[in-house]
Amino acid sequence: MVSQIHVLSLLTTLLPFLLLLSKPCKILATENIIAKTCHLTQFPQDCVSNLESDPRSSGADLTGLSRIALELSTTKVNNNATELFNFLQNATDYPTWSFFQTCFLYYNTSVYQITPESIVAFDEKKYDKTYQILDATNKAIVDCKNLGHTVGNLRVNDINTMNYRFINDTMTILHQLF
Repeated sequence: MVSQIHVLSLLTTLLPFLLLLSKPCKILATENIIAKTCHLTQFPQDCVSNLESDPRSSGADLTGLSRIALELSTTKVNNNATELFNFLQNATDYPTWSFFQTCFLYYNTSVYQITPESIVAFDEKKYDKTYQILDATNKAIVDCKNLGHTVGNLRVNDINTMNYRFINDTMTILHQLF
């Protein structure tokens, strides 16, 4: 009887410590799945940084990380289309206006596809269709980036590079699902 009380006392003393230790393990496991998933991408540091910026990534599995990356990509493309539109409105000469107009059209076409269609396709587990939409978006970004060399707007080049890299990583993560 004394030994049972001793064991029970020991368990109640150790239980809080075991619970405390289990939480870092879950965090470590989350960091490991992000690191492991992003290690397969072309730009792993960008991938890790982007996924860790979203609190939903903690505890997400591969499908969850894919969905989060897709949503982040969609948001970035939408925000950058708005930024390009603002550049377009503030252009001071025709060559600059023409450049921003063309890039905005590329982004706007991508936004139309990536926003509703990619999410719907993903939710329907049509990962190959989602991948194709992301690929078309990246092609539009490359087209805009290729135009950027003639104008030399550094902010637009940064936007294009950032979007291209993360969408490319999103495609790599997504490809693991099919």
